[in-house]
Amino acid sequence: MTTSEQEFVRRLQENDPEAYEELIENYADMVYRIAYRILQDPHDAEDAMQETFLTVYRRIDSFRGESKFSTWLYRLATNVALDMIRARQRKQGRDVVWDDSEEEGAPLPDTFTPLPEELLLRQEAIDLLEEAIAHLSPKLRTALVLYELEGLPMKEVAEILGISESATKVRVHRARAQLQKYLVEHAKEVAQ
Repeated sequence: MTTSEQEFVRRLQENDPEAYEELIENYADMVYRIAYRILQDPHDAEDAMQETFLTVYRRIDSFRGESKFSTWLYRLATNVALDMIRARQRKQGRDVVWDDSEEEGAPLPDTFTPLPEELLLRQEAIDLLEEAIAHLSPKLRTALVLYELEGLPMKEVAEILGISESATKVRVHRARAQLQKYLVEHAKEVAQ
């Protein structure tokens, strides 16, 4: 842990309001992104983000500095999101359903405007990939999101998940294999 990170954690532990403002300012996007990718629902991701920051407030004294602060925060966010999935599954008595409703992204740049047919095919491919990710178990989806989408090193993903690096590699490998299988089986729908 760097000196500035140690100082930041010390300020959080002393309940410095400015440190908590910095926490939210510097980490809200990361926490929301990981929560959204695991939960696949913007409202649930907002709830998970708020719960993660409340957990930091309640548990900052338990942070021992054995890992980077961001790793500890990733783990908290991941655990909050997974707990929400477990609660949702218990409440519904079934698997979580993928919510395809998403807000529109940024407008296309003026320098390149693809044909409408190309846009439609791209969107269908993106939808298929999101659907494939949604069909992964929460454990596999979480490992894949942290490693592939968040770009974290395998060792850090293992630390966040609280499992060995080799078990993490197995989860990522299985997630990739299941994605590939799903995409091959369903790609014909996109092509038609």
